[in-house]
Amino acid sequence: MIPQKFIAIDIDGTLYDDHDHFDIQRFNQDYQVLLNKGILLIVATGNSYDAVKTIFEKYPVNTFIAENGGRIVINDKDVISHVHSHVILQKLMTFLAQKDYQPNLFSLSGASHTFIDSQFKAVPVPFYPHHQYFTSLDQVTEPVYNVNLNWFKHRPELVVIHQVINEINQAFPMKLQATYSGAYGIDILPYGVNKAAGLKELIHHFPNRTLKDVVAFGDTSNDLEMIQESGIGFAMKNATSDLKQVADQITSRDNNHDGLLYEIEKQFLI
Repeated sequence: MIPQKFIAIDIDGTLYDDHDHFDIQRFNQDYQVLLNKGILLIVATGNSYDAVKTIFEKYPVNTFIAENGGRIVINDKDVISHVHSHVILQKLMTFLAQKDYQPNLFSLSGASHTFIDSQFKAVPVPFYPHHQYFTSLDQVTEPVYNVNLNWFKHRPELVVIHQVINEINQAFPMKLQATYSGAYGIDILPYGVNKAAGLKELIHHFPNRTLKDVVAFGDTSNDLEMIQESGIGFAMKNATSDLKQVADQITSRDNNHDGLLYEIEKQFLI
């Protein structure tokens, strides 16, 4: 059956509350009712597919846009992948070493593992189910979808993080695209990769469906294009100001009060 509509949801700050929890029973019930109504729920996240698969391994969700649009997976099969070129990745590593932004964690997202800079071995990483440590790029043995820097300990002002983002984007025009991913982190993606582009590629698999058939929910800057380009874009009540400015609507409840599920039920299930 071809879905009549699609709901695209972010995870962190949208489905998840601030403690990385969500109402699992309520989510599963809503998911099944949506399917019965011909509405497909898509998880669109900056997280790696490895992390997403771990989160949803016991649940019926089977359609994912991971790595901010860099990897699309349906029924555990890769449909589309966008990875960094090795040459650009080497240049980026050199640039970051020269800039010395002093992150609290630095990682590369591969196909089945997250590769973490060995200087951060002491940092707990429960959100990376399968990870390895590296000291040089030669030890990264998989294609890299995403490069992530995070300052979760330093917690700098957002203006400082956006300055880093701007410097990276200016240094690699038409090559890389850095974006704020929430929780004091930034993702660095191949140029042109974002959640909206990933959604567009995914929707092409369904005849006569477009982004106008998508209702999207998000909370921060890496959701920006998705919220702008979907048929209806919802910013969470707890969303960043830039997202609220482009959203069609804002949820009445935040992520700590089941704002996503409440809005889905209100819009589609009542």
